[in-house]
Amino acid sequence: MSSILKDIKVKIMSRYEDYLTTFIEIAASAILGFGVGAIILYALGYDAGVAYSILFTRGLSNANYLLSKATPIMLTGLAFAIPMIAGVFNIGGESQLYVGAITSLVIAVYTGNPLLAIAAGIAAGAGLGGLIAVLKVYRGVNEVIAAIMFNWIFYYTILYLLTDKLYNPQIPHESLPVPSSARIGVIPTPWGEIRAIFFIAVLASLLIYYILYYTSIGYTMRVSGLSPRSAKYAGFNPERSIINSMLLGGGCAGLGGSLLVLGYMFSLDTTMSSLYGLGFTGIGVALLGRNNPIGIIFSAIFFSMLIIGGEMMELKVGTPTELADTLIGVIVIALALPYAYRMLISYIKTRRLIKK
Repeated sequence: MSSILKDIKVKIMSRYEDYLTTFIEIAASAILGFGVGAIILYALGYDAGVAYSILFTRGLSNANYLLSKATPIMLTGLAFAIPMIAGVFNIGGESQLYVGAITSLVIAVYTGNPLLAIAAGIAAGAGLGGLIAVLKVYRGVNEVIAAIMFNWIFYYTILYLLTDKLYNPQIPHESLPVPSSARIGVIPTPWGEIRAIFFIAVLASLLIYYILYYTSIGYTMRVSGLSPRSAKYAGFNPERSIINSMLLGGGCAGLGGSLLVLGYMFSLDTTMSSLYGLGFTGIGVALLGRNNPIGIIFSAIFFSMLIIGGEMMELKVGTPTELADTLIGVIVIALALPYAYRMLISYIKTRRLIKK
């Protein structure tokens, strides 16, 4: 009995030390990032105190807007994090978001059924993610090269569909609108009405967390990501883990595009400005969240606050767009750098052990 209690104590202390280390890293990185940002602001003649005050107060002033903006980047963050755990670098969250959005839009317009539209969006994103994985596993195509190609292929293909086939005759610069029967509404909360899409995204994140850490599929993916050779020795199939991770990741990105259309935008502009860049933003969100689905929920909200606050800084302080983007970049890099460094060192050590 005493040995069992001792083991439990050791596990608790180990977990406590991990959490403490992570907290210290985040706190130190935040101080560094905001400090460097303040220096940049002062050097360019702006009051950093006023700018940061606007960044935080205005960024957090509207809960509905904050959480709505966080929803798609939370899911594209998952689209990067899940394959990364399995050792795959998925930068195709951008195109997977695109196909999820356009597929959900078409299904919603022609059926008026939101559940069917969401399912179709998830399937479209998962299908594209799975295609990239199949090309990697069976044809040896680098997933980064394939993802970059697909990002541009689907960007221009969807631009064509929106401008030539799916545009709204009454508002030519927008697509056909999502019918009211297929729109996802809001949920009343103590902080006011919040769009339901945020809660759907949180539930998806929690489900992914359960899959990754409490199922055999997730365990296999994590082992394969750490050491494919060890996974094979243990009887696992690393190739199957790659495909599973890309199916899950692509499905999350597809869900992000679907929720954006059905629960927030209700149409797509013909320049795709409402979608462009959200997949790449998810990479930063994933790194901030330490590739942990629960951490990604909070990092997406934080990132959303930076985006909204940065926009308000431009309006209130007069900072140029490039400066606001630079500040966001500096803060995000500072916060993500410690985890990226640890990932790199862990990868190098694992590869050295495999060679030995």
